[in-house]
Amino acid sequence: MRVIFAGGGTGGHLYPSAAVAEVLSRRGVDFKFLVSDRGIDARILTRLGYDYAEQNVSPFMGAGFAGRIKALAKLCSAVVKTYPLINKGDKVILTGGFAAAPAAVAAKLKGCELYLHEQNSVMGLVNRIFAKGAKKVFLSFPDTKNASGNTIVTGNPVRRIFRTLEKKEGYSGSVLVLGGSQGSRAINKIMTDSIDGIMEAGFTVTHQTGEGLFRETMEAYGSKTAMYGDRLFVRPYIDGVAAVMSESDIVVARAGAGTVFELAAVGCPAVYIPLKSASENHQYYNALAAEKAGGALILDEDKARGGGLIEKLNEIKNNIDVFRSRLREKPLPDSAEMIVREAGIE
Repeated sequence: MRVIFAGGGTGGHLYPSAAVAEVLSRRGVDFKFLVSDRGIDARILTRLGYDYAEQNVSPFMGAGFAGRIKALAKLCSAVVKTYPLINKGDKVILTGGFAAAPAAVAAKLKGCELYLHEQNSVMGLVNRIFAKGAKKVFLSFPDTKNASGNTIVTGNPVRRIFRTLEKKEGYSGSVLVLGGSQGSRAINKIMTDSIDGIMEAGFTVTHQTGEGLFRETMEAYGSKTAMYGDRLFVRPYIDGVAAVMSESDIVVARAGAGTVFELAAVGCPAVYIPLKSASENHQYYNALAAEKAGGALILDEDKARGGGLIEKLNEIKNNIDVFRSRLREKPLPDSAEMIVREAGIE
């Protein structure tokens, strides 16, 4: 038996399947990834040492009429190329995003068992299309909007390292700033505008800008990187981010489901600044679930400047033990193991 993971285009669509792949590797089960050709998928999977094939596909949602015609044409071509990569006895797990669609169509044509996992609190278009034809639909959030089919709440799989790192004790004022797999220009701008007040409040900042946004962010910081040299660390990308999360007191980040569950796993409070343009506002609902659980605060992007971010950081700082205890009193389920078991993978 072999497992096909289909999806990608962002780290949020890819890392959950990588967490399930960790379980399969330990059990000696063969698997392969069918992903987008955006480049991020190849970088992640090459680093992890996993077998993959890229597909030339593009998003349908958010595209104009011409863009949608082009996306459909690419989808048809990708199905033809993907079809021979899937065997009749394979189990296919969709992890969402436009990169999942070719494998989903090919799997249905070959009569394969189809499963899917929805990371976010609002089910995406591709998952909605194939949910009713899937044997089981795994959800990260109990109240996922637009969910259908044979649903099972598993949570969002996170890699083993996030689950096994030691939880931080004590307080050092360390803040980690993340903008997602590609970085966030908006969060970078919020940080460069707010850095004086953040430093005055006594925090130490590690800021991951995204590789493509590093130079412009450094230019925006200007002399501040030298002025706050022992308390402001700006990096294009952070390898081993799990360890840095576990050593931080507070994380400032977008609210992709992967980030929300990774921070819950390491027990670190967060200020989430949801991406306003995220499909169907799913990042806001991801963040809302975290805020309701008591381990995070939501900050609207438009209110983040002018002291808004500093206020949220201080609120968590002044109640750090409360935020941590809320996160740690309900350990996350082992979502990857649950998915393997529910899919009958042996």
